[in-house]
Amino acid sequence: MTVRIGVIGAGGMGREHITNLAAIDGVEVAVVADVVATAALDAAGLCNAAASTDAFAVARDPSLDAIVIASPDDTHANLTIAAVERGAFVLCEKPLASNVADAERVVAAEVAAGRPLVQLGFMRQYDPAHLQVATAIGELGAIRHVRSAHRNTNHQWERPLELVFSQSLIHDVHTARWLMGTEFSSVTTQVVSGPRPVEHVVVLGAMADGSTVTIEFVEATYGYDIDVEVTCEHGMVTAPQPAQPVVRFEGAGHQHIGDDWFGRFTEAYRAEAADWIAGVRAGEVRGPTSIDGLAAQRVVDAAIRSAVSGQREAVSPPFVTSGRT
Repeated sequence: MTVRIGVIGAGGMGREHITNLAAIDGVEVAVVADVVATAALDAAGLCNAAASTDAFAVARDPSLDAIVIASPDDTHANLTIAAVERGAFVLCEKPLASNVADAERVVAAEVAAGRPLVQLGFMRQYDPAHLQVATAIGELGAIRHVRSAHRNTNHQWERPLELVFSQSLIHDVHTARWLMGTEFSSVTTQVVSGPRPVEHVVVLGAMADGSTVTIEFVEATYGYDIDVEVTCEHGMVTAPQPAQPVVRFEGAGHQHIGDDWFGRFTEAYRAEAADWIAGVRAGEVRGPTSIDGLAAQRVVDAAIRSAVSGQREAVSPPFVTSGRT
């Protein structure tokens, strides 16, 4: 059967999803919505879709099997709820919502719908390098520590701490939960200012099983760079860097890193799209869930509180525990 998709949000992330979904056999991106009419028309032209400026009309359209939400963060919760209330599957970019209360509303709406419908865009769970780590740690005993380093090139604007967490570090939070199969119980946050209001962030997390997490974030100037390493009882695993050729020229060797997440996670986004569509066809959610989105939001909330208070802050547990897959 043909799966008819509506995409809400015609920015870079929405266009990435349009391109990946349109390349899957049996998928029709039927409509693209954006509050900016010219942006909607331009993105719709990528796949010969209709264009709309009414996001809620698209979310509630009964002719669409599933909805992608790649609009601004503060619209995610209400648009997801609108789609869920009519029984549509949703792929929502992170964060699930802009605050914990709204994330809880999304989960409540999904519970009321009577079945899982929402997948979160934590695409690292589909990244080959992260999957290699998840496979390798299975033979090394219990996890004792996860360290994640997130170096993000951000030349366009200076982000406040809340956006650094909701747009960037929330990925590292989910990675830790996914790999470790346990929840954050508390966090301590240290923020260093420099040329930007938020230059460097370190989050120390205590997990419910006694293990620990270190998340480091830097507004880097040289490129977009992600590292993750896991220390277990009997060894440790470090994620490989994506394979890139080393070019030797004019007395120097150079290996391309890239300056944004689209290049780094191209394969992950494609795999995410394919798995989401397979789940829609099977009537199930296969990737990160709304509970994962809520759990990550609660960690982010506690980490921001810690940055303000200077103290370790407790993390409220999610409704259920998401195990390692």
